[in-house]
Amino acid sequence: MIRYGLILLIICFCASLVLSVTYKFTHNRIEAQSTSEEKDALYKIYPEASDFGTEKLQEKTYYIVKKDNKALGYVIKAETQGYSSVITMLVGFNPKGEIKGIEILSQTETPGLGAKISEVLSGESKPWFLKQFEGKQAKDLDLKNIQAITGATISSRAVLDGVKKSVSDFLTQIK
Repeated sequence: MIRYGLILLIICFCASLVLSVTYKFTHNRIEAQSTSEEKDALYKIYPEASDFGTEKLQEKTYYIVKKDNKALGYVIKAETQGYSSVITMLVGFNPKGEIKGIEILSQTETPGLGAKISEVLSGESKPWFLKQFEGKQAKDLDLKNIQAITGATISSRAVLDGVKKSVSDFLTQIK
């Protein structure tokens, strides 16, 4: 019996060692890739921007979007609980709370249903679901003026509520 315990201990130790070494060698690359994806998403939301200044508000980092040293708006990172995962997104908006654009950074919603929140239709350049938010006031967002994804109401509502709450909270705190 002790023999099996020792064998299991050795296997677990070897597996832990391999995982920790792999993490050590890949952690910096993963962080760099994540930062690069976030920067690309910023320019997708505000392609006309020349600079994204970072500021902190209550330990959360946000971006001030600038063009020729003139502030155009803000971009914040919002997280919300979807049907099967946390949906992380960048939300761009002007000082009045009008949505400029949304980019999903990560989500693992159900393929074919909730994952449609970031689905780009043929011939389009942006996800049809997220495109509906553009030009709308964050405080007025509701399922009455945003068409939910059929069969994925929870994911649709999660994005809607996440955008509405994070933008409203941010604008309240910044004033």
